[in-house]
Amino acid sequence: MTTLWVEASPKEELSLSSALARSFLDAAPAAAVGEVERFSVWTDEMVVFGRDAALAKFAPLYGERRTPEQKQLWSKVLAEIERVRSFDRLVVSSPMWNWHVPHALKAWIDVIVQPMASFTVNERGEHVGTLGDGRPVQLILTRSSAYDGSRYDLQDFQRPYLEYVFTMLGYRVETLVFEPTTRWTAEERAQLREAALEKARRAGASL
Repeated sequence: MTTLWVEASPKEELSLSSALARSFLDAAPAAAVGEVERFSVWTDEMVVFGRDAALAKFAPLYGERRTPEQKQLWSKVLAEIERVRSFDRLVVSSPMWNWHVPHALKAWIDVIVQPMASFTVNERGEHVGTLGDGRPVQLILTRSSAYDGSRYDLQDFQRPYLEYVFTMLGYRVETLVFEPTTRWTAEERAQLREAALEKARRAGASL
């Protein structure tokens, strides 16, 4: 049993979403999570899906041959997909940035979402995930406002995007949402943090 923790906040130990993921994983039974690998999408070692990768992706679709440089880059994309595939469980912790996910998390998702490598299309034109194969992914999401529908001007693109992407990839998605996570006073913030950590611990222990 192995678990990949995908950490989307650059704040690391100062991040609430990261602290919640750590509490969740620490409270989980060893048999449910096994060995945990912590992976920050902010690492300089992450594959960058830029111009060259895009050209490498579309070359065979357009009947073109990949250059040696494109083949080398594409092998890195496929290697990352296979690395993710090797884990039995994913935990993705992320804050909300501008109503969506941090750009570094989106950049990593752009690497692992590839036709034929992590999903395919059936005869009805529907996407069929081949990466998750029914394995679980736990989303742990924080946001500064309450997205309960009481304010029409607040749009949530964080949760629906992540749930859609990982479901499309073939994962079984569970979501923990913590909102709102900012308060005017330090005392209120401390109380909210402890309540959130306890909720994460209970969720982890229930695995």
